[in-house]
Amino acid sequence: MYDTLQRGLQERANADNPIRVGLIGAGKFGVGLAVQLAGMQGIALAVAADLKLERARHAYAAVGMLPEDMAVAAHADQVAEAITRHQPCVTQDAQAVIACEEIEIVVEATGTPAAGAAHAMAAIAHGKHVVMVNVEADVTVGAILRHQADQAGVVYTLVDGDQPGAIMNLVHWARLLGFRIVAAGRGTIMRADDRMGTPDTVQQRYGFTDEQMARRTINAKMYNSFRDGTKAQIEMTAVANMTGLVPDIRGMHEPTVTLEDMPARFALVSEGGILQREGVIELANSVAVDGQSLAPNTLQMGVFAVIQTDHPYIQEDLQDYMGCSGGHGRNFLLYRPYHLVAVTAPLTLLRAVLLHDPTGKPCRRPCAEVVTVAKTDLEVGTVLDGGGGYTVVGLSDTAERAAADKLVPLGLCHGARLTRAVPAGTAISQNMVDLDMTTDLYALRQAQDQMSAPSHGARG
Repeated sequence: MYDTLQRGLQERANADNPIRVGLIGAGKFGVGLAVQLAGMQGIALAVAADLKLERARHAYAAVGMLPEDMAVAAHADQVAEAITRHQPCVTQDAQAVIACEEIEIVVEATGTPAAGAAHAMAAIAHGKHVVMVNVEADVTVGAILRHQADQAGVVYTLVDGDQPGAIMNLVHWARLLGFRIVAAGRGTIMRADDRMGTPDTVQQRYGFTDEQMARRTINAKMYNSFRDGTKAQIEMTAVANMTGLVPDIRGMHEPTVTLEDMPARFALVSEGGILQREGVIELANSVAVDGQSLAPNTLQMGVFAVIQTDHPYIQEDLQDYMGCSGGHGRNFLLYRPYHLVAVTAPLTLLRAVLLHDPTGKPCRRPCAEVVTVAKTDLEVGTVLDGGGGYTVVGLSDTAERAAADKLVPLGLCHGARLTRAVPAGTAISQNMVDLDMTTDLYALRQAQDQMSAPSHGARG
């Protein structure tokens, strides 16, 4: 695959016809992508969009460009004119990116479910491939966005480098070789008090300086979702919906576990492990049992898959090569001790444009849901502020269980008003809130639920 991508990229460079990328959302990921693309030939960031124009400018400034080098566009024709002049372009209007004919692929990196869904739908309607960095949107309406992309003949995909894409690489490799997946997931650093974290404490908890907060365009609410556990739950739900793996319990087990112990811990209870079933998503916590310090030799922010084989010959080989096993000698650990976020994201862009191949896309029918759970005791009338905020966290659950209990998807909870008091730790159901049913996102989710009903056929 890599040789094919390299040849395709070189051909585009030789023809002076680079893959033109449109970026929507110039936060930390967007800036990182801009820097990575700047070092490549045959592909270019043609336009960066952000509601705050200075953030869009920052994406180009990070690679050494001056403000006077950048065109400012108000609509698609002006973006096209800048491309003709080989001039980097910034805009506050995402639709100027989406409607520009010269843009081949759109990277959605806003982190907001409603915005992500709207941008993806519009890009697909304009015949553009969509790289959905916005997993918050994907776990809410990814299945129907994938369906729309299939109908339009374009690629809808999650991104390499981010943990769901990195996990997909392991899962694809293992399944291609005939291994079964017992559990797949990512590492976390989840301290005992992290679940209660708020955006106000992000800078202190991460140790960021004021300069880092500004230079790396840190979104405090997004970073709080990393620390309160919501982001990991969202990402693993995206993995579930791409792979068919499911959470074993609501929120997953997330045990403290060393690398050596992972094949044994992520095994069935009957085999000495913690799982009620195989084929699950999971989280491997690197925080020791004291709830604060880090345990030795843990996964940290890496990704993993516990794979299984029944053949004694293969078991013997893997034991020799890997050194530890579990599940009565059938389970073995694949892992990468890192994920490189925007550094490897261009691989997804190249696969989509040159091979028409996704890094990973949702199945037609979701098997998991991020449900909305009260972060603290909430009073009647409280307005929910979504993932990473002050009021709720997201936890992964099976789609069947969430539907049966009529639980509110995290992506739809923002702005909902509680009609009753809700104790901390309670999963919020639809009869506890007034949801805004007038939004485009709500309508799209309703359409997805109809499309995903069992009567509509296969999940894959």
